Amino acid sequence: MQSYDKSDMLHSEPGEVSRRPLGLYGPTKGTVDPFPGTSSQKVQSDSRSSGGQAMSAGEYQARFFNEMGGLSQFRKLIELMPDVDYFAKDRDSRFVAISAGTLRRVGLAHEEELIGAGDDKIHPANVARAIREDDLQVMKTRQPLIDRVEALYKRSRTKDWFLTTKIPIVNSKDEVIGVMGTVRPFQPGASQSSGDSKLEQVVAFIRQNYRSRIAVSILAGMAHVSGRHLNRKFQETFRMSVQEYIIRLRIQSSGNELATTDKPIGEIAVDHAFYDQSVFTAQFKKYTGETPRAYRRARLNPTRVRHTDEL
Repeated sequence: MQSYDKSDMLHSEPGEVSRRPLGLYGPTKGTVDPFPGTSSQKVQSDSRSSGGQAMSAGEYQARFFNEMGGLSQFRKLIELMPDVDYFAKDRDSRFVAISAGTLRRVGLAHEEELIGAGDDKIHPANVARAIREDDLQVMKTRQPLIDRVEALYKRSRTKDWFLTTKIPIVNSKDEVIGVMGTVRPFQPGASQSSGDSKLEQVVAFIRQNYRSRIAVSILAGMAHVSGRHLNRKFQETFRMSVQEYIIRLRIQSSGNELATTDKPIGEIAVDHAFYDQSVFTAQFKKYTGETPRAYRRARLNPTRVRHTDEL
């Protein structure tokens, strides 16, 4: 990993407002007080420049943000949003800002513990590589990645499903210098609902019956649409097909059972509508990067694991 100097990110000349990308850290030593005296009131009430010229909307906005001394106050606002975490990284995918919620999720106490580090500090190599690939794609194409469903690690070293959104960060020269985004819990059928009553009916049925075999044709019939149309609606709403949606629910539920019970792996597989343990193992590894046995051993007291898991 390339070395870095925090002073490069935090230093600004005396008397100047910090010019850091997007003001992620807000005012630091030597920067101007964001709201000196009544200047903020003046910005709100006076839309003319010092020379008396009328300002454009962009100039007016820029002057106000300049008086804020950066966007650290927006960070405070995002921190207050329930179940929303945020991050920002440089072009090498090294963290330059992390929300308090993210730190709690991965078991860290201070933002400084991740500043300058990559995702490999908090995720296994295969997960970190996948995250890096997404970062590179966003920076290369300058296109946002919206609501990517992915399994991320928590402090307990168990995985849970989250929705990740990323956009590129550009500097004043319109050069891409990093990526930033939000992470929030994936709650199928809740916040991702499209408002389509037929789709909501299908989602509710899946959530009640995902442990059973479910044919897409049956679900399409419930919604009075073709299977292709139903898959298109799922792609629009959840960024995945109907079948993948069902499998992810099964993987999430089976993972919880692996981590909290001593039920044989084969039994868990059958209980979640997988044909047999080998099929379950292949699917579980595909979505989590670990076999069910490895996943369990990393999270469950070995004395509770039945001998049947060795078969």
